[in-house]
Amino acid sequence: MSTVRDIAASAGVSPATVSRALNNSGVVRPEVRQRIMREADQLGYRRSRRRPVERENRVRSIGMLCLDESTMGPFHGYDSVIWGAVARAAHALKFQVVAVDPQMRRQDETYSAFAQRTGVDGFVVRVDALSRRACSEIAADGVPHVVVSDRFDDPSVNFIQCDSRDASARAIQHLLDLGHRRIGLCHNPVSDTDHNDRIAAYEGVLRNAGIEPADDLRIAAPPSLEGGAAALSRFLAMADPPTAIFAADPMLAVGVIRRASEIGLDVPSELSVVGADDGDLRRFTVPAFSAVCQDANELGHQAGNWLCRALTDPAMRGESVRRSVEAIFEVSQSTAPPPASPVRITPTGQRLPN
Repeated sequence: MSTVRDIAASAGVSPATVSRALNNSGVVRPEVRQRIMREADQLGYRRSRRRPVERENRVRSIGMLCLDESTMGPFHGYDSVIWGAVARAAHALKFQVVAVDPQMRRQDETYSAFAQRTGVDGFVVRVDALSRRACSEIAADGVPHVVVSDRFDDPSVNFIQCDSRDASARAIQHLLDLGHRRIGLCHNPVSDTDHNDRIAAYEGVLRNAGIEPADDLRIAAPPSLEGGAAALSRFLAMADPPTAIFAADPMLAVGVIRRASEIGLDVPSELSVVGADDGDLRRFTVPAFSAVCQDANELGHQAGNWLCRALTDPAMRGESVRRSVEAIFEVSQSTAPPPASPVRITPTGQRLPN
């Protein structure tokens, strides 16, 4: 029976080069790889040795690949809910789940070789605006994958995302119906399509109401408690502050409401707040905030379930997924008609005359 050394001798290369070519790992020139594969076929290696039975019976794995560097890490907040749901769906189908560090990918290494080297059969991927291009590379390399919480025009990229544009539009219309006309927007400075949809909804609804969105009423802030607090301070220090705020990220909304409480600003009688929520954060603020809600648990479960089934079900071979789940708008205790005049407060908490 032929061995790696037999192929190496026949192809005129080292056994290490043969191993790299057969395992699709490391860098092997295309013409050398083709020569090795041709010799392997002629020597009967591919059928008898290249895919041993024990490999077919191994426990299969999917990798959680977080390329999003704009949030607080893959196991914090929204992403922690997604990854937990991915893991539960995968474990139910007898798959292992591993966290794959993108920094471990070697220079010029294909995603196919990276997946093989890290021992995974496919990737569940999270990206932001700065890392979206990687998804087309993963698809081009033929790696089974699904991106969570983003969408793509590239038809080769699989994704499951939550469409929050209509729900965001309903949120802004709700504030307009209450009588608000100066509505502030704070959002993550590094965005994805979901956040862009919320921004577009905010601008579109205002324009439909004959209100041109003002540049000074749009603030980019880190998605954190501190970011929300800083955004509120900037809004309230304006000569003509908003009477309502749409915080397009959950932690920004919590930061706004927490800072309002610290400085004695009453929500909602003096300021209305609408946030976004991916879990249950809106239920833990005082008051509970009205929110554009998406179900991170459902997104993660669908992603993990689809990828594992696509890897094991012959009927799904070659199948793709490009799915959108609708967000909802939930009215709670943080919105009310605007005050008779907007409240101005300095960053130190001192109230200013109108």
